[in-house]
Amino acid sequence: VVVVFLTMNRPSEESNTALIFLILINFFVFIFRNDFHRHLNIGRTYRIYDGDISSMILSMFYHIEPGHLFVNMLALHRYGSELFVNTSSKRWKSFFIVVLSYLVCGIAAFIGIELLSTYHEYQWNQRVNNARFARKCNHWICESINDIWGEDISSHFTNAWADWSTTLANMDVKLSMWHFKLIYRIGASGVVYGWMGMRLLTSWVSPHHSRLNTLDYFFLIGTLAHDLSMSPVSLEDLRISVFLEGDGIDHSAHFLGACFGFLWAFILILWERISNFRFGGWSWRGQGRRLGERWENEELLRQREQQRREQSRLLNPRRTNNIRER
Repeated sequence: VVVVFLTMNRPSEESNTALIFLILINFFVFIFRNDFHRHLNIGRTYRIYDGDISSMILSMFYHIEPGHLFVNMLALHRYGSELFVNTSSKRWKSFFIVVLSYLVCGIAAFIGIELLSTYHEYQWNQRVNNARFARKCNHWICESINDIWGEDISSHFTNAWADWSTTLANMDVKLSMWHFKLIYRIGASGVVYGWMGMRLLTSWVSPHHSRLNTLDYFFLIGTLAHDLSMSPVSLEDLRISVFLEGDGIDHSAHFLGACFGFLWAFILILWERISNFRFGGWSWRGQGRRLGERWENEELLRQREQQRREQSRLLNPRRTNNIRER
């Protein structure tokens, strides 16, 4: 009922309906998460250790703190309106594109987190391999034992010692890696930052969207730069973020969501341009006019002025005839 009431005056704007639909789902999950605890409990949300697609989707709509929810929904509505409502392309105004962009940006942010965790594992393995190489036994006794045994038996003992010593010496790093995998990641922040990345690219290259002003550029780029600086890319950054400077914010999900949103917007813009090419006698053309936002606003003002003049002539026919006689 709320969706119909808010969109009844703009029936053609499917994107506005989709935005309100997504926001209502977020509020529904927040309000009824305790009533449907079996299906909407935090234990079903996403974490790297045992997460799947269903947990990712739940996490994209799951909020615990009301402040977190309201800030995300305000940002979602702001950037969603600029991307999908205030555009001259009907393809971008599609209900399906809005919902798909929400899911793609959210899931891609979590996939980016998994890739970052894989990079942490790679760095740890490199550290362990370096320790194994440094502790490799090159003594003649070890070589003699290896020759008698027929294989490098001494490396089994030196590698085990290198693994244990490296783990004990870097226990804080290992605990940080476990923490990174076991924490539950909730909220629509990955989607919001994904749409922020989409907004940056559309402002630069899309003919269907308006341009951002200097203040918006400064805010978006400054925010992304802060999240990048706070993202635990290296193992040392991960240790510091967990034990020393942790603020409970998933900065890496923010930045990675923006990166994937940037890529998703590029795919949509490329699809828009390719679909406008004509192949022989058949063409698949976009329904939106390839015109800027400012042009459409000026066109709307001209149409309103023309209607006002026509109504003025109809209401004052005597004045119109006098003007013609003169």
